[in-house]
Amino acid sequence: MPPRVQLGVNLNFAKYVYGPARAFEVVRNDLGLRYAEVVADNDFGPAFYLRDPEAFRAYHRAAAQRASELGVSVPCVFTTYRDCGAIGWEQPEIRESAYQVGLSIIEQAACYQAPFVGISFFTLNVETAAAPDLFRSGREHAVAIWQRWMTDARRLGVARLLVEMAAARREECSTLQETAAMFDELMDYHRAHADTTVPVGLVYDTGHGIDVEASSDDRDRDYRAWFETFADRTYEVHLKDTDSDFLATWHFTEDGPGIIDLGAVIECLRDTLTVPSVLLNLEIPGKRGRAIGEQRAVVEHQESLRHVVAALETAGYRQDESDGSWSAG
Repeated sequence: MPPRVQLGVNLNFAKYVYGPARAFEVVRNDLGLRYAEVVADNDFGPAFYLRDPEAFRAYHRAAAQRASELGVSVPCVFTTYRDCGAIGWEQPEIRESAYQVGLSIIEQAACYQAPFVGISFFTLNVETAAAPDLFRSGREHAVAIWQRWMTDARRLGVARLLVEMAAARREECSTLQETAAMFDELMDYHRAHADTTVPVGLVYDTGHGIDVEASSDDRDRDYRAWFETFADRTYEVHLKDTDSDFLATWHFTEDGPGIIDLGAVIECLRDTLTVPSVLLNLEIPGKRGRAIGEQRAVVEHQESLRHVVAALETAGYRQDESDGSWSAG
């Protein structure tokens, strides 16, 4: 049975433009969507959470209420930053600070009653990553904090943590082999603590791909290989167009310059993934700070979404008007 699709948008194009209520109005009224991926408030959120957790929760519950009034669901709270990568740092105070960033994201998701939280596994700076002993130690630190987050998520009612596959080798989850090893380690921990932790899944991003110097295996840059390898763990796909070096970020257009075949991605998702439902989020930052850029970002999102909808329909998906999800077969 093909996975049900919840088509939405990552709010990074709106995060520094609109307040939460207006952002959800743009999602529902301007983009015609029923699903939104909230970008975590890493700028003020961790300090806000630590200073006054009840006020933090009230703020996000009010935003969640407005989304609900508009008919917008929030399945995932996601960070597009690298703050949480500091969980691999050698200084314990830095690691603990980064842990608190992740905890505030999980708390934010609980306010939205979102089943998923998406975070990068970890990252290290170039110098540290190039030293095998430091890399090994950093990874061990990161795993220990992921285990804490898995426990926090269970306590707060978040169903699953999602790891976004990466584009740089020092972020670990940039190859199939490394990502599989990460899943084995974290899921072994979950199975050993099934009553107190949540499992982990994958976010695949069509705009991410490791460079050929870091990996000679073309499968590491092929969405088909990722979907096949993690068919039962891919709960979210970030959609964007990109170039052959996976550096640019473009919207989908009629004659776009990018390498991503949107229709082929949708068909592969339909035929390969075995999860019951997958989040399909357009994730393209907008031009911030000027009205012309903000308006253009909305128009470009509208065009991209027309192409995504056309690809879904061509692949045999039909929309359920009751909740806005898409089903095939």
